[in-house]
Amino acid sequence: MIVDSSFIDVNASDSVSTRDPPGIVQPQLASNDTSQSATDIFNSKAYELPSSANNLVVLIPNEGHHGPGEEDEARFLAQSFVPETTVVNKGTNVIWFNGDVGHEHDIVVISDADSTSPIYQTGEFTEFEARNYTFNEVGQFQYADTVEYDNGYIMGGNISVTDGGGNTRLQPTTTSDTVGITMVPTQDISQYTTDMQSRGFVIDSMHNFQDLRGGQSGTGDEQTLIVWHVPTEMEVSNALSELAEVSGQLPYS
Repeated sequence: MIVDSSFIDVNASDSVSTRDPPGIVQPQLASNDTSQSATDIFNSKAYELPSSANNLVVLIPNEGHHGPGEEDEARFLAQSFVPETTVVNKGTNVIWFNGDVGHEHDIVVISDADSTSPIYQTGEFTEFEARNYTFNEVGQFQYADTVEYDNGYIMGGNISVTDGGGNTRLQPTTTSDTVGITMVPTQDISQYTTDMQSRGFVIDSMHNFQDLRGGQSGTGDEQTLIVWHVPTEMEVSNALSELAEVSGQLPYS
C-alpha cells in the first residue's frame, strides 16, 4: 500500500443506527463532535466542515465508479464521493482518498467563475492513495473524474468555498486539523473501529445502512459510514498513511 504524501500541503450525535445486528459492539463515540452526523451525510450527501478543521478527507468509496441503472447493481451506496457536496472555508485543503479497490481515478477541478480551464488535476492515483488541492479562493467549484466508466457514467462533486468565519453551528469544543469519512462492513465494526482508535483516529459518528448490492461474501449486506477526526498534533500525511493501512485490511475487492 502506498500513500503519495508528496501531494499533501499541510499549510495550504446521533449517528449509530438502531438496526445494529445482534452481537455487534459499537465503539464509544467522541464526546465533542467535530462534524455533522454520519446519518446527515448519508441522507443529504452533503457536509459542512467546521471552521476548526483545515483538512477534509473526501472518500471515493469502493465501487463508487458505478452509476445508477446498471443491469446488476454494483454500488454500495448512491454516492460517488462521500460527501458529494461540501461547504468549506477559504484555505481548506480538500483531500480525495481512493477507497475504490482496483481502480484508478483522475480528478479535475474547475471553477464556476471560469469553466473553460481546469484549476487543478490530480493525475491518476490508485487504491489507498490520496491527492489534494487547497482552495484559497472564495467561490463555487465542481470536480469530476476524467475516467469514463460503464454506460458513460462520470463521477462528480461540488465544493462551496466561503469566507464567512466558518460553520459556527458545528463549532466543537476541541480542535482538529483533519476530518474525514470512511466506510467499513458493519458486521466487523468493533474490529475496525478499535483498530482506528489505536492508530489515533477519534470516532465522531456512525451510520449503518443496507447496501445497494444486497450482500456479498466478506462484507455482508450492511455497511457503516464513520466520521472521524484526528488530534491537531497528528500530521495529515501521517493520518493518511494510517487510513491506508486500515483500508488495506477491509474485505472490499
